[in-house]
Order: sequence, then structure tokens, then C-alpha cells
Amino acid sequence: MEIQSVQKALRLLDLIAERREPQGVSELARLADLDKSSVSRLLRTLEGAQLVAQNESTRAYSLGLRLVHLGQRTLQRLDFRDISRAGLRRLAHATGECAHAAVLAGERALYISQETPGVGVVVDAPVGSLAPLHCTALGKVLVAGQSATKREALIEKMQFERHTRRTIGDPEQLRRSVERIRIDNIAYDDEEFSVGVRCVAAPVWGSEGVLVGAIGISGPSPRVTDERITLWEPLLRHEAETLSKDLGWEPDLGTQGLE
Repeated sequence: MEIQSVQKALRLLDLIAERREPQGVSELARLADLDKSSVSRLLRTLEGAQLVAQNESTRAYSLGLRLVHLGQRTLQRLDFRDISRAGLRRLAHATGECAHAAVLAGERALYISQETPGVGVVVDAPVGSLAPLHCTALGKVLVAGQSATKREALIEKMQFERHTRRTIGDPEQLRRSVERIRIDNIAYDDEEFSVGVRCVAAPVWGSEGVLVGAIGISGPSPRVTDERITLWEPLLRHEAETLSKDLGWEPDLGTQGLE
């Protein structure tokens, strides 16, 4: 029954979107072949979620501003994937290691782009693969950049599966790590997800100071020494800031997740 209601609500959104003028309850009921009481109830729910807006004079409905916001976030993600490639290539070339970009997908990190240096043994994270949040540099950045409420909700849902002896194993340990990331604006994975692999990552912000995703560098531990990470950090920060500006972020806006 709930699925049917969702389908009906989506149908109403489609109908409103297809028409140039705002639509009243009677017309939407006719177009959707639904009774007026059901349409009215669904529209009130959609209005409460800011997915539609009702004109106080005509009582007709148009699409809500929240859809604009959701559309912008989706476009930013698509832009992030495309725009990130050049920066990732520069990082891969400068470091000789793999460079990755990831976004939050539910309760995991989703790899959306990867560039390799083209030579030597590299750490491969295929585009489309998922990784845990609590023990990867990219994942921890994606947690740290959320609002306090979203951040805590993500942590509360985690199972803290151990992948190596270095894996963060409890919520308090992760909270401490995340607080440090929120201060430093950079995260590390010191063989926490895979034995013999180290990573460093930084956040990428969008036009409203909202976290869009993260970029990072990863490689075999013998090559990814503390000294090399120190040399890479300014490069990574520069590319993350450049990407953020390309996506509409301005330093004066700050960042919502790090407030």
C-alpha cells in the first residue's frame, strides 16, 4: 500500500512538471485518474516535504523549491565526477600513485572516478565499487563533512567490521578521528582497510558549502611513507580546493559540515 502511495505521489510530481501552469486538485485528479480526496492528501504530504508549493490565491500547485535543491545536488555530483578527472590525473602524475574520487552512497563510500599513474604496481579501487566509511580515508572525510545530526546517524548505524588489526573498532574512536578531520580538513587510512595500503583524502565542497565528495591518494605502504604524505598534502589540498571552487564553493561561504 505504501509503495502504491509513493507511485501515485511521483505521478503527481510528473504531471505538475509536464505542465507550464500550476495545476489544481481537480485537474490533477482527472489527469492521474484518482479521486480528489486521495490527490489532496498526497499533495499535502508533498507540500509538507517542500516538493510542491500551493499558490494561496489560486490554490493550484507547482513544483517546490526542494526539488531545485535536490536537482542541484545531483548535478553537482555529476559535475564532480567529470571535473575531478583532470585534478586526479595531476595527483596521479605528481605522486606516482592512484588518485580516487568518492561520494556518500547510503552508508558507504562510492568510488566514482579513478586515475592511475600508468606505471608500476598501484592500488586499484574500481569505479562503482563501495567501501566502508569507518576505516577508509575517503569514507572518514565523507562522515566528517556531514551535519552533526547526519554524522551521528551514520556512526550509530555502523557495524565497525574489522578488516585489519588497525581498523577503528568502536564509535568513540571514530568520533575522535572525525573531530580531528574536522579540524585538519584531511583524513588518513594507515592500513585500516587493507594490509599494506595507506591513503590520504580531503573534502570537496559545493556551492552552498555542502560536502559533495572526497578525493584521495592511495598506494602500497612501503612507498606511502610519512615523508611522502607530508609532501602530498599540499597538492591534495590544492586540488580539493580547486575542485570545490569549480563546483561553486567560495571560501567566504564556509562549509556546513565543519561549522
